[in-house]
Amino acid sequence: MATGVQPFTGRYELDPNHSTFEFAVTHMNVSTFRASFADIDARLTADGDTIELEGRAIAESVSIAEPPEFREHVVRGTDFFAADAHPLITFRSTKVELGEDGSASVTGELTIRGVSRSVAARGTYQLPTEDPFGTYRAGLELRTTVDRRDWDMDWQVPLPGGGDALGWEVEITAQLELTRKD
Repeated sequence: MATGVQPFTGRYELDPNHSTFEFAVTHMNVSTFRASFADIDARLTADGDTIELEGRAIAESVSIAEPPEFREHVVRGTDFFAADAHPLITFRSTKVELGEDGSASVTGELTIRGVSRSVAARGTYQLPTEDPFGTYRAGLELRTTVDRRDWDMDWQVPLPGGGDALGWEVEITAQLELTRKD
């Protein structure tokens, strides 16, 4: 939770209109499937040298819309998000480090399907700056790669020529615009 640099003070909340939480996974060894979550929230709290970051996404809000049976399989099916039993995806930091060069490193607990695992993400931050309306805004962009099997998402079909239909590694990206609330 300690930082090398502490450019933040107070409490910041997510501006959901200018933020995204996405994932990407290799599909059929020929392309990358990407999806995002529409219903997201995050909070960054800075107190002295301590910074804490929390976030959540509603699994049901994933951007997969068509065809309905594919959406149903991914969102509610037990092979993937199982949203009926586990509606929330959550993250809570255990350590946030900010570098003088604008780099960010965040370690914390990611919970998907009721399973919590430690993850480490790297990225960048933008210093708080005042917008034309007197609100202070800051940016935080983080990226990590996880193995979906660690969250019991182990659906797979072998391809006829070798390989797997869906990659095991999933890239998770969060682009957060945060507004100061105190």
